[in-house]
Amino acid sequence: MGAASISASALLLRRAVGEGFLSVLQRRERTGSAENPITKLFPAAITEQRFLELADALCATRKELIYSDDREAGHTLTDFTFREGALELPVNVKNAGTRFEKAAQLVGLDPDNCVPIPAYKAYGAIEKLGHLIYVISVDYELIGVLDSLLPKLFDAREKTVWELLNAYGGARVRKAEDVFVSRIIKRHWGDIREKVRPTPFQVVSARKAIRILQTKPQRTPGIGLRAWGTGAAAEVNVHLSIVDETKPWPEVADRISVKGLSNIISAVNRKRTEVVYDPEI
Repeated sequence: MGAASISASALLLRRAVGEGFLSVLQRRERTGSAENPITKLFPAAITEQRFLELADALCATRKELIYSDDREAGHTLTDFTFREGALELPVNVKNAGTRFEKAAQLVGLDPDNCVPIPAYKAYGAIEKLGHLIYVISVDYELIGVLDSLLPKLFDAREKTVWELLNAYGGARVRKAEDVFVSRIIKRHWGDIREKVRPTPFQVVSARKAIRILQTKPQRTPGIGLRAWGTGAAAEVNVHLSIVDETKPWPEVADRISVKGLSNIISAVNRKRTEVVYDPEI
């Protein structure tokens, strides 16, 4: 949606003066955590901030390595990109904050050994970026911690903005949400960091997620089995085993530190020959 016209802006200004500022805002129909973007942005941004510290540590151990912070570019497929010479390794940092309680029933994995990757995002990453990796923190307690912690940290102005963003929405509110979340985390990171658990990060590539979707379709409710209406009716996700199908970040970081980005890029792009069905009919 483009910028408002001069006449529309003037009308909003007159309404705000005559009826009060809140009269020109669009009240959210739903304000619960599941529907409200701002309550989802904090766990994601805090997880990214935690990974940022690990990225700094890795670059300190391998001097040829640098990274860029891609988050300011908007909501894209990448959060950070590691670079070494001409090589690039795009990274998407994810917070898995909700346990899939029906994982055993629907995808054959224990709920504590299950992490979802949106299929369409993984396909998009392969098409545009090739060897993107997901760096995932599984923390089912983080949302509860933040619900209690954040309101205690806000000063009067921050509390007012928090209440407005939770109660009101609109076509252009996403930018305000992003700025608010980013500044709160930067300002209060010391207090937040003390209360947030240092849950380990796990790594899997977009290529591997799609390979699992192709070879184990039962891991993707709605594709491998009928699941709508039984607890998996949101995004089409491919579900991965944390233990068997991801690698710990320290292992990946050690490989980069010793052998460079090329080692991880080669691992993501590994190929093998196999015989597959190729039906004519």
